Amino acid sequence: MKKLLFILIAMLSILLVACGVNDDTSANNEQEENDTEQEETSKEEETNQESDDNQSESPEFDEEKTATAEAFLDKIVNEQITEAYNDLSEQMKEEITEEQLEEVWNTVTSDIGSFVSFELVSSTEEQGINIFIYDGLFAGGNAQFNVALDNANEIVGFYIYPK
Repeated sequence: MKKLLFILIAMLSILLVACGVNDDTSANNEQEENDTEQEETSKEEETNQESDDNQSESPEFDEEKTATAEAFLDKIVNEQITEAYNDLSEQMKEEITEEQLEEVWNTVTSDIGSFVSFELVSSTEEQGINIFIYDGLFAGGNAQFNVALDNANEIVGFYIYPK
């Protein structure tokens, strides 16, 4: 059963890579330049802001994209697989069937128990893809959920990594 889980996770991992990676070096260079400019602007803004002792130190996340990722996860964990599948981008739907998505979820819950909760722990952006990482708590263990969204706010990747 664990072998099947790892095969399914590997399959989903390949999907995210296939759907989200762009080998265009000029696009990569432009993105790096934009990132550097954004970092410099951010540093200047931080320097110009007054410090506030009551300011929260929690990371800031794009609220719209976070809401999309969490709505998708809510559907998965509540076993609304058809609704979750409908949230996937057309490219993802070409790579995975609704039945495969359901099988992945069923394998995870059979291996580590019923779902309890999830919590957003980090978010990154790579080549226009936002990746949200959640810690998931199950009755018999933990897992990590990764939900990837493109700039159009469509789900282009989904992983579950048992811990």
